[in-house]
Amino acid sequence: MLSAALAALVTLASVAPASRPAALPDLRVIRRLSPRHRFVRLRAEIDGDGVRGEETGLYDLATGRFVERIVAGPVSFSDGFDGARVWSADATGMPIVAGNAEDRLDALAWAHFFGRGGPERPAFTRLAVRPGEVVVRLRYTGLSAPIDVTLNQVSGLVTAIEDDSRGEAGRSHFADYRRVDDVLLPFRADTATRYGPWHERVRAVDFPAGTTDDAFGPPPRPQDAELDGITAVPLEMRRGHPVVAIRIDHGPVLRVLFDTGSSNILTPEAARRAGLQTVGEGKIGGMGPSVVRQRYATARRLTIGRAVLHDQPFSVVDDQTSGLDGAIGCEVLQRFATRFDFRRKTVELARDARLFGIRATPIAFRFSGCQPEIDGALDGLPGAISIDTGDANAFDVTAPFVRAHKLIARYRTTQIGFADAIGGASMGFFAHAKTLRLGPVVAHDVPIILNAATSGAMNDPAELGNVGIPVLARFVAVFDYRNSRMWLLR
Repeated sequence: MLSAALAALVTLASVAPASRPAALPDLRVIRRLSPRHRFVRLRAEIDGDGVRGEETGLYDLATGRFVERIVAGPVSFSDGFDGARVWSADATGMPIVAGNAEDRLDALAWAHFFGRGGPERPAFTRLAVRPGEVVVRLRYTGLSAPIDVTLNQVSGLVTAIEDDSRGEAGRSHFADYRRVDDVLLPFRADTATRYGPWHERVRAVDFPAGTTDDAFGPPPRPQDAELDGITAVPLEMRRGHPVVAIRIDHGPVLRVLFDTGSSNILTPEAARRAGLQTVGEGKIGGMGPSVVRQRYATARRLTIGRAVLHDQPFSVVDDQTSGLDGAIGCEVLQRFATRFDFRRKTVELARDARLFGIRATPIAFRFSGCQPEIDGALDGLPGAISIDTGDANAFDVTAPFVRAHKLIARYRTTQIGFADAIGGASMGFFAHAKTLRLGPVVAHDVPIILNAATSGAMNDPAELGNVGIPVLARFVAVFDYRNSRMWLLR
């Protein structure tokens, strides 16, 4: 059934000049044809990263609230929007509320496809008319890239959505639309990114008469970690990276990077020595422009010092650039307040940051993925800065920020350097900044790299840059992920 708005769209797309903005049509992927059903629940089979599983999605077709949960072993995850918070959770159910401006806005834009009415109002233009198709472009203020929507010219149904925000291209295709009672929805969805394809096939549809607001909110924090008091762990610096010892299950000691910019990662050889069974096969990116192979595993027990975590997911990544057994980061930091003392070469973990006895005022941060992000400035140029203990460079300026502010000419630099990272080598220009502001804290005389990436982490248009160990090591850095705050203590 073609709504009046979509019928008007087809007519408009046929006659309106491409440069003339038009009123935003109804572009919902899941569409109720009468007010009879407000909530719809879908159960689907999923296939991605070499793993099969099940997905359950609950959608509020009046407000665009949604929650999606995928059960697929170590690849399990969930995400949602409860009307105020955009969130995600890993296989353990540990929730993260999105704070990065682009992450949040992109999720709100997608909520419009499920019924959200605003207040986000994208500019809308016709992009192209092809045989049987109309392509329209949505531009949201604050979103780095447009979202292109393809509709079937006869039915008006959405057949594809292309979203290139955060410097990562993704395209979703929708097919096999069916009417179930008074709701029209696709029974097939296929998504492709540079990390590989994902496929979803709807197997069952039902209509809850009502639900609680909590149904769309993040899950409670899992109680899967143990530690009494504070545990101190020796910290070793290798090639500018902070390295600690861990054990997985009853395996040998492994030397891993402790990285605020990473999740749990092992090399295939380290996973073998730890006795982990791997499943699936996907791809992962990093600082470099390419992607590398990854598989998935679950560690029954992860030990660092006296701290213990249970049933933790690991990515097993084909990467040997660091010479280490892998990395830990997000999963540990979400469960333990962590103090890095680079001068004394120790890392301390505690269940509660108050045990550290800090009296200084904390710096509030937000989450960009699972990485701390704060407001800062480079020689007076403001922007969002991510905090990365896994970065051996003092400060990496993202390529979009370099281009936007013409920083290569501003710093009059010609010296080019390359750095190895997951996803291959990255290239940048060396320079020096007079000041780098991290929240209220100012660092002086900071070496910087002006990145020239066209993909990968350093092509992120939402951030100014990434601060690494040579700057962080000037301080005692304390992270309290549970309360979204940190300290840089002199």
